[in-house]
Amino acid sequence: MSIEECLQNDFKVIDMTNIMMIKDYLKLQEYEESNHNLVNMILWMKWYPLFYYLDANYLLLLGVHKNEMFIYMPLCKDEYFNEAILKAKSIFDGYGLPFVMSCFVEKQKDMVKELLKDVSISEDPGSFDYIYDNERLKDFKGKKLQKKRNHLNAFYKEYDGRWQYERIDKYNVGECEKFLDNWAKDKKEDFLLAEVEGAKRILGLVDKLDYRGGLIRIDNEIKAFAIGSHLSKRMWQENVEKADDSYRGLYQAMLQQLIIHEFADYELVNREDDLDLENLRHAKMAYAPLYLIHKYKIRKV
Repeated sequence: MSIEECLQNDFKVIDMTNIMMIKDYLKLQEYEESNHNLVNMILWMKWYPLFYYLDANYLLLLGVHKNEMFIYMPLCKDEYFNEAILKAKSIFDGYGLPFVMSCFVEKQKDMVKELLKDVSISEDPGSFDYIYDNERLKDFKGKKLQKKRNHLNAFYKEYDGRWQYERIDKYNVGECEKFLDNWAKDKKEDFLLAEVEGAKRILGLVDKLDYRGGLIRIDNEIKAFAIGSHLSKRMWQENVEKADDSYRGLYQAMLQQLIIHEFADYELVNREDDLDLENLRHAKMAYAPLYLIHKYKIRKV
């Protein structure tokens, strides 16, 4: 049996005609984990395709990466978690495929360990999410953020009277897309080009998808924009952040203004993972995270 047969017979592809159904299932758990976020799923749906299995009590999401299938954390109430995991296992077993689960956080990892005795569990450091204090990033206070605060203050001093913040809406989204094209014109990496394509997909859904976005103009031209979305009652997720890095402090200003205008009512912000890239890891650590969300890959042995 093959992966292709499993996908044809049991799992159905997620595309723009059906992906919005996931929204209600995400509410059943409100996982504080970046992969279990609707905006993120739409952003990366071409790079990381998703498939689903729908039951009355749960929704199973399946990913395929490097020719290996894996199950994400089930979208359901805790009382149906075991049922969902066992169903997923039975499908994999039926095709003679290794049963793999990925992007599981601590609680759900322990639930699987209790349910399935013979499993191997490994951490995936490159996928750990960086979690920050929202108030701290709104004010950039404290010794650990001194360098970032210096960049921020330099921006406000240099461009005083020349910059303005706007909420992203149907009237300026086209300008955001043009800015994104300009930002990407010298980018060659397939991953970055896929991100740009996904960001345009998100921008195009400005009136249909629940997210909050903002932009900064300098001398009336867009030079940065960012998009975030709800994860839980206390945590939001920053999905997209792009800026012209020739403007010192613009990235810091964009983050601060997005929090002030769109996400001031949250306690924490998830700024996603570092993709196991050293430069990105260094950049995320420079913002002094409160903690990292550890994620696990689980295999039935």
